[in-house]
Amino acid sequence: MRHKHTIQAEARSQIEKKYGTGPANVFLQSIPFVLVFVGLLPGSPAAGQQAITAENRKLTATAEQETGAKGILATITQSRSTNTRGYRILIYNDGSARAEIPGASSALRTEPSRSQQFPPGAIDAKTLRGLLTEIGDVSKIPTGGCAKSASFGTRTQITYGSKTSGDLQCIRAQASDGDQASQQACEDLGRFVKTTLGQLKINDRLINSNQ
Repeated sequence: MRHKHTIQAEARSQIEKKYGTGPANVFLQSIPFVLVFVGLLPGSPAAGQQAITAENRKLTATAEQETGAKGILATITQSRSTNTRGYRILIYNDGSARAEIPGASSALRTEPSRSQQFPPGAIDAKTLRGLLTEIGDVSKIPTGGCAKSASFGTRTQITYGSKTSGDLQCIRAQASDGDQASQQACEDLGRFVKTTLGQLKINDRLINSNQ
């Protein structure tokens, strides 16, 4: 407010020097006050900066809220088999998900890529986050070879915190002197992912070329 009064005084002084102090310049002297009032003359820089800063904080908070809700929690990748397409599922913090299924080609036809959307809460993000937090580096989940069909077998992996696991279908038991709590979390994660994929019912089937 003090800064605004200073601007008004300076404007009045400049008008008086150029046009005198007579009654003829009363109107001219009133112009700075009107301009300041309607905001055409600069007000306090500090006040303007505070307004900008507050707006920036508001926009940043909104962005953080959106990122917190829609940020990717983890990605599940399923490999293809003889009669299924491979796909990946992006799981968001609010429990929503998007399945991305690439296109496929055969001798007689080409199938376009497609996607499936799942609403918030479709996946139990709280349980998944808890398991992933306990495990930490998913690349250290103990996995190994397990019996699968050469044609119809698939491979399931999860990516979390820029780390990717081995095949969650083949989690192997650690030695008895290992971290049993971590082992249990790994096995629980494997079951969780398997159950989740079954519940989502991803349409990954290849269309039979004879159809």
